Amino acid sequence: LNNEVILKGDRLDSWYENVAGQWDRIWFTPGSVENEVNYAIIRNGTVGLHADTIGNNNPTLTVKNTIIENMSDIGIFAQGSHVLGENNVIRDCGRYAMVLNIGGTYDFKHTTFANYWSFSSRNTPSILLNNFYEDANGNIQLRDLHEASFTNCIISGSLPGEIELQENTAATFNYSFNNCLLKLHPDSSLTFLEENNSIKIQNSDSLFVNIQEDNYQLHQLSPAIDAGIETVVEQDILGNTRSGLPDLGAYEKVD
Repeated sequence: LNNEVILKGDRLDSWYENVAGQWDRIWFTPGSVENEVNYAIIRNGTVGLHADTIGNNNPTLTVKNTIIENMSDIGIFAQGSHVLGENNVIRDCGRYAMVLNIGGTYDFKHTTFANYWSFSSRNTPSILLNNFYEDANGNIQLRDLHEASFTNCIISGSLPGEIELQENTAATFNYSFNNCLLKLHPDSSLTFLEENNSIKIQNSDSLFVNIQEDNYQLHQLSPAIDAGIETVVEQDILGNTRSGLPDLGAYEKVD
């Protein structure tokens, strides 16, 4: 804390300060396991973290207290892997804040997914879950989504709906949103999403302090305040103690 590792492009002139897509990605390829990212700021690339360890029983990646921002494509891209996350902010990406693709096992706690990308048009949601893929011959290959658990998370952004579920019913598709804040389109079938004690919103008014200034701490009127359940994540991304009912997302509102 307060000495974060920063990964970004190597252009130091001010014009490049917020230009996405200057470098490719941090890629955990098949066979790479038990990696950890903690207190990092990852910005201005194409994909922030790419976990590509198919059929892995050990955690491919644990990511904590990390901000991934201003990616031209995807914040976290996980393919059939095993990823654990807590106290993270994934914001402002050109396509998705996070893709959990072709199955796998995932557990995210106290993470803020806030996709208010403004450099071009975006028609893809913040979060995509998937349990299959189409191979080169056009055949559907099934990959079980054993678990995709979200607890005390915020999933929001500039689109009317920020969650997409691509389920093939012939394979396992196990997901849960527990005490989360979810931005859902009012006309979407996802209004009947399988969730537990989550808050469903249709706009982001009074959710964050200042979206235009990239301040994703909680507004004093935010519905995310005191809306969580107790977890093992006792401090927020800034080191503030979570007491009583915790707030949703990576930041705890401090008076």
